[in-house]
Amino acid sequence: MKLIITESAEVAGELTTSLFKNMVAAQSPFVLFPGGRTPKVFFENLSKQKDISWGNITIMATDERVMPIHTLKSNTGLIKKELVDKIKSNPKPKLLNPFPEYDTNIENAMTDINHILKSKLPDIAILGMGSDGHTAGIFKVEHKTNFSYYFKNPEDAFSRVAISMKTFLKIPQLVFLVLGKEKREMLTKVISNLSSKNDVPMKYLLRNGMGVKTIICDIDAAPIGYNVGEIEVPF
Repeated sequence: MKLIITESAEVAGELTTSLFKNMVAAQSPFVLFPGGRTPKVFFENLSKQKDISWGNITIMATDERVMPIHTLKSNTGLIKKELVDKIKSNPKPKLLNPFPEYDTNIENAMTDINHILKSKLPDIAILGMGSDGHTAGIFKVEHKTNFSYYFKNPEDAFSRVAISMKTFLKIPQLVFLVLGKEKREMLTKVISNLSSKNDVPMKYLLRNGMGVKTIICDIDAAPIGYNVGEIEVPF
């Protein structure tokens, strides 16, 4: 597993963009992108790229809150607003939106999501990490479903739809973009080999995922004891 530590969030976004461009150069990929605050610096840089064949790329969110796409917390809405709408080239990437906007649509939406994932495994997933170690809307390690599931956290006013851990374990390329000092303690725990416990989703995915895994972080999020640079971490 490769860990790349940069001097700033901006440089981390640029590096993630460069890595993404290399990954998509020779294929027509199906890509999963995250929501939340972290990917904005990546999307800003990515939207300015003029040498990407966007028309060959299909995008879907890694996970979603059950709410209308125009609301501020919609991950698909964020991808549309911060990336797709800002790409000036035509044709633009295809942005899939099979996620439900209301609770009454969940069952039908789940059928659509499962069909998409069953028909084609995503080639690349760009992921974030919460300060609690969750990633891609997966808050605990689970193996109950092959493709996706929905749930509601007690503290949330909305339901969530997440792609299953089983799917992420099979994706060929996983890139984690981790920014901010509030992530440092958890990232330190995640890459630690002092314990064999797979106690948080990100650590489980790093240990058991079949694909190539890369973590890109800024110096604020860098694990304790690590400095700017590129390191191979045995995992």
